Parts: sequence; structure tokens; C-alpha cells
Amino acid sequence: MNNQGRHFKSVAFFWAFAFLSSGGFAQAQLAATTPSGGLEEVLVTAQRHTESIQAVPISMDAISGATLDNLGDKNFFDYATSIPNLTVGIGAGQGGNGSGFGVSSSRAVTIRGVAGNNTTGFYLNDTPLPLSLDPRVIDLDRVEVLRGPQGTLFGAGSMGGTVRLITRQPSLEQTSGKLDLEASAVSHAPDGGYSANGTLNLPLIQGQVALRVSAFSAFEPGYFTREWGYVTSPPLPLPPDAPKGEKTGVAAAQKTGVMASLAIEPAGLSGLTITPTVIYQRSISNGYPLADFTPSNLLQIRPLNVPEAVDDTWDFAGLTATYDAGYGRFVGSGTYFYRNAYDLEDGTEFTSAVFPGGLAYYVPAPLSNNLYTKTRNGEVRFESTLHGPVQFVIGAFSELAEVRFYEPYPVPGLNAASGGVIGTDLLFYENAPNANRQRAEFLNVSYDVTSALQFSAGVRRAYLSHEFTLVDGGFGVSVPPTSLLTSHGFHGEYDTSPRFTAKYQFAPDQMIYASAAKGFRIGGSNSPLPTFCDAALAKVGIANGAPFDSDSLWSYEIGTKNSWFGGRVKSRLAAYRIDWSGIQQTTTLGAIDPLCTFNVTTNSGAAVSTGGELEVDAAPVDNLTLNFAAGYEDAKITEVTPGSLTVVGQPLNQVPKWTGSATVQYSVPLGARALFFRGQYTFTGARTSFVDIAPPTGRTLGEYSLVNVRFGVDQGPWEAGLFARNLFDVRANLGDVNPEVGELPGRPRWLIATPRTIGIEVRRDF
Repeated sequence: MNNQGRHFKSVAFFWAFAFLSSGGFAQAQLAATTPSGGLEEVLVTAQRHTESIQAVPISMDAISGATLDNLGDKNFFDYATSIPNLTVGIGAGQGGNGSGFGVSSSRAVTIRGVAGNNTTGFYLNDTPLPLSLDPRVIDLDRVEVLRGPQGTLFGAGSMGGTVRLITRQPSLEQTSGKLDLEASAVSHAPDGGYSANGTLNLPLIQGQVALRVSAFSAFEPGYFTREWGYVTSPPLPLPPDAPKGEKTGVAAAQKTGVMASLAIEPAGLSGLTITPTVIYQRSISNGYPLADFTPSNLLQIRPLNVPEAVDDTWDFAGLTATYDAGYGRFVGSGTYFYRNAYDLEDGTEFTSAVFPGGLAYYVPAPLSNNLYTKTRNGEVRFESTLHGPVQFVIGAFSELAEVRFYEPYPVPGLNAASGGVIGTDLLFYENAPNANRQRAEFLNVSYDVTSALQFSAGVRRAYLSHEFTLVDGGFGVSVPPTSLLTSHGFHGEYDTSPRFTAKYQFAPDQMIYASAAKGFRIGGSNSPLPTFCDAALAKVGIANGAPFDSDSLWSYEIGTKNSWFGGRVKSRLAAYRIDWSGIQQTTTLGAIDPLCTFNVTTNSGAAVSTGGELEVDAAPVDNLTLNFAAGYEDAKITEVTPGSLTVVGQPLNQVPKWTGSATVQYSVPLGARALFFRGQYTFTGARTSFVDIAPPTGRTLGEYSLVNVRFGVDQGPWEAGLFARNLFDVRANLGDVNPEVGELPGRPRWLIATPRTIGIEVRRDF
């Protein structure tokens, strides 16, 4: 371990000792102080009713919209790095932890070591969304991160935890708005960046109907340089008269979006609120934000001028109706979501390298990945507010997610460069429509034995199914190469997942709790692969096209939440153990045989993850707030199945042992004005990736630390400040990417954090 890692651990243990000595632990967020000098109470709805985060008997974080504004957070990565035992990476292509294909749809989020596809729930208000989505941070009331399985209170189940983005609701009484303008410069980028967003709240019928609209436009400069016209790998001749060239500012992105919602409270129907919401967002990029060979390399060298690109567009429409009956709330919601994610990848080098018999020269090979997602879901539930010791939540959830992956791969000139042996330029073709269905009923009941002691129990009963059709062909798959092959698969399962919780409020501001919960993930089918993958499949120990089973886990947790010194210190500590059986493991067959660039999913024994979180908020003096958060997780394979490539003791994919953050906010009142300073330090430990390197070797992803600072002046409705993100220009390695076309040996591609960004931001509330 290097000195940086040792320093972080020493700081973590110092803080732990200091606050354990006084009995305190707390939430990881930058909280505002109250007029009395204490910390502001943070209210959450993690248990489907509003309560203080200090009263919720689960390990969770809540980051308020004010905190997001104060720190200048714009996307998921900005705020996620401050949350202990949550890591963000990428797993594009055929393997890894990602949730799709290509760069646009392959964000990977891991909570408490539970890594892999479909292990983390991702919600916008009451609606589950694809985890790979990254909604722009505009007009959010708060972000909630719930650790552990959450299926007994939320319709869509989750194994490792749930992330909830909760938007601000329209106000029926007051016209208000906000404008936020930002100009920035990114190190190594030839162009400047900007961000502009605004929000308007407008009552249309006083006390009955209000409209809230938010919109944004942002340009994020590209900091990579692409050069072409050079012999790379494999060392083939360039085509005749192949030009040399250079393009700077690669991976620049233009992002736009709008969100509009209504709040309707009919005068004649007291207690009824209807809230329709629509959202549109689009992101267009002129390249992949990936470093070649090493994370520090910002130069992309290619034999031919084949530019990469991303175009990701999504629409959301939802309607929520709530009725407060006095003894509880009836809630019904329905949503429609559509997404078109397009990625264009340069496959020139890989195609030229793996072609049997070799090619006469490089041929341009742009690979088009198209992912279409259409989701419809609905939920109804009742949340009681009874007079008495018993409260309950009961509901039902239904969802149909239709996902189609379309990948035509014609390589112009391939047949000619091969001497005519192929008879076609179609190297590969895939059209794969999928339908994922789930129906679930859930119930959670709590009982107050005394005013201090509470027990709760819940259960989720669900039916899940996965159905796919695969049409593929081309030289790399079928014989003859012009023919197409069609295959089908179906997998359906029932699951019952319980949850048990107990909490004891042994003093007004002191609480301990314990919980046990089950998480479940449906099995599925592997697509049939070409016969040249048979040798690699034999090493994995599965038959071609064989299905894989569901996996499940039990999560056990104990914790304590405390408040001290008149509310100037709030804290929280949790320890957990997760027993994971039948673990689904994605193996990239290219790590075994470079010619077979596909992946398969198998059940690879069992794993155990143990660890905990320590979080502290403090307001030691007026106008100063401090936060410290640290997480430790030890996630390893404990059992393996015969033929599996995994080994006992192998760490789970891309899971760091240590994560943490420290945040400070200080303001100096100067009459009607105030000077402020805000700073945040985040740390992510080293990880081992098995995205394209077979176990037990893996590939080490180094630890990284990021520092963000901002300072300026606050004058009533105005605020102006200077900021620096990634102050020390660190090449933070977020993960290795398995390209969709395949990775050449010794030629990894890395997703890295944005280099140092310096800028100015001006805000105006009205």
C-alpha cells in the first residue's frame, strides 16, 4: 500500500476513535446549520413516510439539493464519489459490471461489494430507470442512497441497494425561479465549456394548479487528441494514399434537457394531488472518453480516420396520484420511458488483427451499436398513518421493459482486402429484441412495542421473466456468411424475499438497530455462439447457449445513529455481512481465446462481503460545517463451481476495500454579504478488474483521490464563485472498458475522470 492509502486509513481511524469516544457517528453530506448553530435536520422518505434520517433503521445517505448546489455537482459521478461503499465504474461491451452495450449505456454502480448487472436499483421519484442513465442534476430536492435489499418497500427489487433521485415538486402558492450560469476551462482541452440551467415555478390557479419547468444546456470540452495515419497493432501496411491527420478536443459532449411537472389539487377533492411529469434529455459526443494503454494517456493513435461518437436520447413521462384519507395515503403511479442510445466504435485494429489468414492492409471498420429501450411500469400502494402502534405499507408493482440491441457490422473493403475469400463485406450482424417482465406484491408492517422499541417485517413476492430472440449472421458467425441464424430463449422464476428490522431508541437522540434482508436476481439465457468459441466455452465448463440460474443473498446489518452537543454533531455507524450464493459471474471469452470476443454468464459458487460505514457531520462553531465519511468492504469469492475460472479468495470485480470523503464549508458574514469556502476530498481504493483478464490474474485499477474547491461571495439572492474540480489534475482510473468489437492483447482502454476544471459560476434566485 502506498503512503496515500496509509494516510487515508490513519485519518479514518483517528476520526473513528474521536467520535466513538464520544459515542457519535453520522450521515455523509454537507448539512446547513440552523439558527441555533446546530445541524439542519435532514428529512427522507426511505420507509415511504417522511422522517429524519437519524430515525431510519437502515444504513443510508441523503444529499440535499442545497448541498448539490453548494458543491456544484452536475452528474452522478460528482456526488457518488462522496458516498462510502458506493463506487462508479464502467463495464462496456461483452462483460464487466455495466448495464448495456457501448460507452453510453454501461455505467456500473456497486454498493457494498454487490457488483454486476442489475444489482443496484435506480429510481427517479417513484419510478425505476436503467442504471446506466445519468440524469443531469437539475432541480433535485435530494439524493437518497439506501444500502442493502429494498424490495419490501419499493416495487422493483434490488440486491445491493437503491439510489433515488427525488425532484422538487411544484409550489401551488409562490412564483419563484433560479438561474445558474457557469463558464469553465478543462486542462488539455482546446475549447472552453459552459453550463446554463434555470427553473421557474408558476402557480396557474392559486392553491390548485402549479407548473414547474427546468431546462439546461451544457458543453463539456473534449480533452483527448486523436491522430491517424500510423501503423499500430497489428503492424499491417496502410492503404494506398492513407492520409495522416489530427483532431483535438475528442470526447467533447453537448448536453441539453428539459423537465416539466404540474401539481394539481382540485378544490372539491381535498387530499387529492395529481402530478404529471415529462423529461427529455440528450447527450451528443464526438468521441469516446477513453484513454489507451494507460489511464494517464490522452492521445488516441489510430491507423485510419474512423471517428467514434455517442448520441444518447431519452424521454420520460409519468403520472402520480396521491390521496390522503386521514388514516393513510393511497398512491398510484404509471410511467413510460423510451431511450435510443447510439455508439459508434472504431474496430479497425481488432478486425484487422483477428481476421483468419490476415489482410493485405488496414480496412476502416466503424462498428455501430444501437440500444433501444422502452419501459412501461405501474405501482399502487397504501401507506398507513393509523393511530396506534401498528403501521404498514402494502402495494403491487408491474413492469414491462422491451430492450433491443441492433448491431450491423459491414466493413467496407473487407472482401477486397481479403483477396475475395469472404464473398461479402458483412463481418457481423446482430438484432436482439428482449422482453423483461416483473410483477410483485410487497408488504411491510411495523409495530411499536413501546415508545422506544420497534420491530418491522416485510416480504416481497415476485414473478420475473426474461425472453429474447437473437438474429445474427455474417462472416464471423454463419456459413455461408450471407445467411442469418435465429434463436430464442425464455427464463421465468418466482421469488419470495423477506426483510426484518428492529430498532431501539435508548435516548431521545440515540438509536441502535439491526436488520436482515434477502435480495434476489433472476437467471437468464446465454446467446448461442459460433462454433469457433467451443474451445473457450469448454474451459469455462458450460455448453453453448446454456442458461444460468438466479442468484440470491442475505444481508445482515447492525448500526447506531446518534446526535450530540445540542445537535452540533450527528453521526452514524453501520457494520454488515452479505452472504451471496449462486453468484452470477460474467466471463469475457476473449480473455481465453482472442478470436471469441463474446461473453457468457455462469453461476460461480458463493461470495461473502463484510464491512461497514462511519459517517460524521459536525458544526463545531457557527458558520462552519464539517463532514467525514469512510467505508470499508472486503468482498471475496468463498466457493467455486467445477469448471469455473474463479478461485477461492478472489476479490469481486472492481470492488475497492476503502472509500471515503471529507467535506468542509465555511462562511464569513460581512453585513448583507458573506464570503464562503467549500472544499471536498474523496478517496477510492485500489480494485481488481476481470473485465477482459481472466481470473485469478485480473487487472489492477489503482487508487485515486480527488479534490474540489470553490470560494466566492453570497449576497442574498446572488451568489458568485470561482471553482476548481479535480484540483490536482489526477488521472482517476474509473475502470477498464471491454470494447464491443473486442480488446487486443495488451491494449486496454480506460474510463478516466475529467482533468482539472477551473471556472466561474453565477447564480440568481428570484
